[in-house]
Amino acid sequence: MNITQPWQYCLAAAGAALLLTLAVRSAAGKRKRLAQRDFTRRLETVLQPRENIKLVCPQKGGHCVLTSRRLLLEQGENFTAIPLTKIKRVQGFTAEGKATTSPAKMQRLTVKAEKEYTFTRTTEEFTQLAKQLNVRKKPEKKPGGKKTASS
Repeated sequence: MNITQPWQYCLAAAGAALLLTLAVRSAAGKRKRLAQRDFTRRLETVLQPRENIKLVCPQKGGHCVLTSRRLLLEQGENFTAIPLTKIKRVQGFTAEGKATTSPAKMQRLTVKAEKEYTFTRTTEEFTQLAKQLNVRKKPEKKPGGKKTASS
């Protein structure tokens, strides 16, 4: 190929840039697919018999997985398991830092068990996670009659 005009140099550079961009995107997509496959395999190894996955919520440091029995937190190559019975308190906060119980308004969710764990809104699954955890940790109403002033 004989390149003699300046526009031909621009066309060749644009073609090379296009090929480089496609190669980088392909590699990034492959890396993302492999990471998702590895996450799925690791998750399958920590699930207990008859434990169902209710929700997977991506977070910056890994994934947060709500199952029928536990809350699993991915931390690097490992998972931290928090039994739902060990969760003492679930509190949501708005972007301004005010406490809220509305999952749609939450930007941050704090779960207190033996340690305190904080989750931030990164995807729409966060709303479902907050809703599911709030439903599970609502205090049960005690049966009884109305209190009167004379008693």
